[in-house]
Amino acid sequence: MPIGNRIGLHSELVSAFYKGYKLDFATAVMYSLLPLLFQILYFISEKKVFKNIALVFIGLFLFIYAATSIGDAGLYKEWNAKLNLQALEHFKNPSEVFEIISFKLQLSFILMLSLFTIPFYYAYKKTTHSHIQLEEKSTTKNRFYKSITYFLIVTGLGVIIIRGGLTGIPMNQSAAYFSRDVLANDIAVNPFYNILQDLTIKQNIPDEAIYKCRSNEDAQKLIADDFKVEKDSTIAILNTHRPNIAIIFLESWSADNISTLGGIEGCTPQFNALSKEGLLFTKAYSNAYVSDQGIPAVLSAYPSVSRVAIVNQPAKVPSLHCISEDLLPLGYSSSFMFGGDLIYGNLRGYLLEKKFVNLKEDADYPQHPKGKLGIHDEFMFPEFLKTLNEAKSPFLNCFFTTSTHMPYDYPGKINWKSFPHDVEKEYTESVYYSDNELGKFFAEAKKQSWYQNTLFIVIADHSHNTIMQHDPISPDHHHIPLLFLGGALKSEWKGKTWDKIVSQLDIPSTILHQLKLPSNDYVWSRNIFNPYTPSSAYYVVFGAVGYINDAGSAGSHQQSSYILHSKNLDTMQAIKLNNKATSFQQLVYEDVKNRK
Repeated sequence: MPIGNRIGLHSELVSAFYKGYKLDFATAVMYSLLPLLFQILYFISEKKVFKNIALVFIGLFLFIYAATSIGDAGLYKEWNAKLNLQALEHFKNPSEVFEIISFKLQLSFILMLSLFTIPFYYAYKKTTHSHIQLEEKSTTKNRFYKSITYFLIVTGLGVIIIRGGLTGIPMNQSAAYFSRDVLANDIAVNPFYNILQDLTIKQNIPDEAIYKCRSNEDAQKLIADDFKVEKDSTIAILNTHRPNIAIIFLESWSADNISTLGGIEGCTPQFNALSKEGLLFTKAYSNAYVSDQGIPAVLSAYPSVSRVAIVNQPAKVPSLHCISEDLLPLGYSSSFMFGGDLIYGNLRGYLLEKKFVNLKEDADYPQHPKGKLGIHDEFMFPEFLKTLNEAKSPFLNCFFTTSTHMPYDYPGKINWKSFPHDVEKEYTESVYYSDNELGKFFAEAKKQSWYQNTLFIVIADHSHNTIMQHDPISPDHHHIPLLFLGGALKSEWKGKTWDKIVSQLDIPSTILHQLKLPSNDYVWSRNIFNPYTPSSAYYVVFGAVGYINDAGSAGSHQQSSYILHSKNLDTMQAIKLNNKATSFQQLVYEDVKNRK
C-alpha cells in the first residue's frame, strides 16, 4: 500500500473512535436507565437495598459491556465482522467454545476483562455510589415528587437520545459510518449497540415457514425459464462503451401519474416531454415497496423479500455486488445525493460499503430550507447539477429525490390541481411539483459539455397508492416510470418505447452489457436488450408476492396459498404463475438467510 494510503487509513482508524459517539452515547444511556430506576426507589423508600441493587447492575453492565467489546475485537480478526447474534449462538454450547479457543486466548480474555471491569467498578463505587445520600430534611412526599419528576424527565431525554433525536428516522449503525474503509466503520460502531440492532432485525424477520413452499430444487426449476436465453446477444443502444452514468431515483413515482404510461393527464408534462427525447420503458415494474429495498434492487440487482430489506442487516451488505464496484477499476468516480438523511434503512452504510466515494445528504446543505423529511427537489436538483459539473469523467452519480414522500410539505404553490375525486391528492400534486423540477434540471443539464457522453437512467425506487387505488398485490400497483436518455443514447433510440416487461433488477446486467463488461455476479438480473430475454417481473408488497408476464399476472398472500389477485389467466395458469412468485421469494429468502 502506498504511504499516502496508509496514512489516510491510519487517520480514519483514529477518527473511528469518536465518529461513533452517537451510538456510544445511546448505549451509555441504555445502561444507565435501570440503575437510575433503583436509585429513584432508594430516594423514595429510604431502603438501602435499592441503592445496592443499582450498584449490582452497574457492575453487571460493566462486565457485559467489557466482555462484548473484547469479544468483538477478538472475533473480528477471525470473521472480519462485528460480534452478532450468529456468533453468540455458539454459546448455547459453552464447552464447544472453550474447546476451540486456546488456553492463551482464554487467559488473555480474563485478564483484559478484569482490567476493563474492576478498576472502573471500584472507581464508581468510591466516587459516585458512596456520595448518593438522602436529603436529611426532605419529607417522603417531597422526595417522591422530586424523584418521579426527575425520572420522567431523564427517561424521556434518554429515549430521545437512544432513538437518535426527534426526526422521523430512528438511529441505526449508519449513524457511525463515515468511511469507505469497512474496518474504520466497524470500529466506529458500538459493539453492544450492534448486537441490539442485530436482535431487532432478527425479531422483525418472520418465521421461515412463511417463505418455504417447496424444496429449493423445485423452486429453482419453476423460475429457471425466466433466466434462460437462447443466445447471449445485445442490442447496442449507446454510442460509447464508457459513458457517464447518472441515475435519478424518483421517490414513490407511479406510472399512474404519467399519461405516456397510461396514467392521468397533466400531472407530469416534463417527464412526458423528456420521454420524446429518450427511450421509454412502458412496462417497467418495481421489485420493492420501500426505498431501502428499491435502491439496492437497482444498484445491486438484489431482489426483495416481503418484510425484509437486506441492507438493514449490515453484516450481509459486504457480500452484495454493486455496479459502483464494477465501474471503479475502470476509473469511474461515484457519488450519491439525497435531500434527506442517509441513515434511513442503513443506506449510508450500504453506499459506503459499495465504494460510493462522495455521499451528500441534508446536513451537507445547511443553506437550504428543510421540510420534515429533508430538503426539497427545487433546491436539490440544482445541487445535483453542480455535482455533475464538478465530477471527474467517467462518473456514476446518483440522486434520490424527496418531495414526493409524505408529508408532501414542499414549499410554495403549484399551478395544477389533481382531480377532485383523487384520494391521494397531496401525493399526486407532489409528483407534479417534482416533475417541474425534473424538467428544469434537464433544461440546464443539456447545456453542459458532459451531457453528450452521459446516459441518464430515470427510475422510481418503488411505487405508491394513486388515484387508481389498485390492489397492492396487483402489478398495476408496481408499474413505475423508467426512462433512458442523454447524449450517450444513440439517436435512433430517442423517442422510442420498449414494450417488453422489465424489472428494476435488470438494470445492472443491462448497463454492464452495454459497457461490454461481465455481469455473471448478478444472478437475479437480466439483460433487457438481449432480444431473447423473457418478458416478466417478480415483485413483493408487505405480506404478499406477485409475478407478471405477457400472459397475465398472479399473486398471493404469504400466509395463504389462495390466489388473491390474478389477471387474464384461468385458474391453472394463475396457480402456475403464483408458484413462480412464491418460488422466487423462497430462493431470495434462502439467499438472505445464508449470507454471512
